[in-house]
Amino acid sequence: MLASGDQGGHVFPAFLRRVPVLAVLVAVEVWARPEPETVRVMKAREVVLREGPEESAELRVHPGFLTTLAFESGLVPGSVKVEAPERVRLLGAEGRVVVLEPLVELAEGERVRLWVTVTWGGASMHAVLVLVPHPSEVDGQVRVLLPEKHAQAMAPTEPRAQSELLKLLLSGAVELGERLVGNQLWATLLPEGVDAKAPWLYRMGRQRVLAIPIHNPEESVPWEPRVVRLTSASLGPKPVALPIHMRAPRLMPGESGWVFMEWPFKDETVAFRLEVREREAGRGVRLEREGR
Repeated sequence: MLASGDQGGHVFPAFLRRVPVLAVLVAVEVWARPEPETVRVMKAREVVLREGPEESAELRVHPGFLTTLAFESGLVPGSVKVEAPERVRLLGAEGRVVVLEPLVELAEGERVRLWVTVTWGGASMHAVLVLVPHPSEVDGQVRVLLPEKHAQAMAPTEPRAQSELLKLLLSGAVELGERLVGNQLWATLLPEGVDAKAPWLYRMGRQRVLAIPIHNPEESVPWEPRVVRLTSASLGPKPVALPIHMRAPRLMPGESGWVFMEWPFKDETVAFRLEVREREAGRGVRLEREGR
């Protein structure tokens, strides 16, 4: 006697008769299961502007992530424009900072232009940046630098000649942090956004140079000190700007280095307040000492 459901003289076990139905259910489940979302890696980088209609750099953006641009110089009010505001929203543009919020995912090959005008002194410059998609990376923090010829015009005025001691320290001939020609300067150290260790004061005859070891954290943007203010009653009622020197122009994320400045005080007990900061973000260090 044939089992129920037999066709053509073949007998199919009951579980095999259910196989086609199970295959359809599995196929439906696989088709309906969403693909895992790509993990986005936030990046910090720096770009250099190019003057004119030529594109300066590509910035990788993605919805759900803000992209913050920190400019080396000020922005002309009202000059920042996004080509497609319905796709990328301009959340803010003030001072030296621009914040962008992508509203939709840009298509592969799509390019959205960002127009900016920067100013310094009495000069200004128009430039174009381009917003693009990327499969796995987002530019979360971007330092936007001026071309070298303009950056030099913005830099603090350097002394006509560096002291022999400063040249020696910048040359690397002295092992910094050792008691070769200097000693630690006793003062309260207050890092803000960077890591710092105790400063050293080096002497050679009447020459004195202050050296501060700085570490720029891995997750940060490049660090470049552009503002140095020294306040002391012995120098008068107003802060004094000091030229600053480094062996490299800036510290990239994860890098360490020393900043140097010629020190005006022979009296190592004088009260002072020293600020070494970035121009736009305010990261840096403060040194404070009360007089004895």
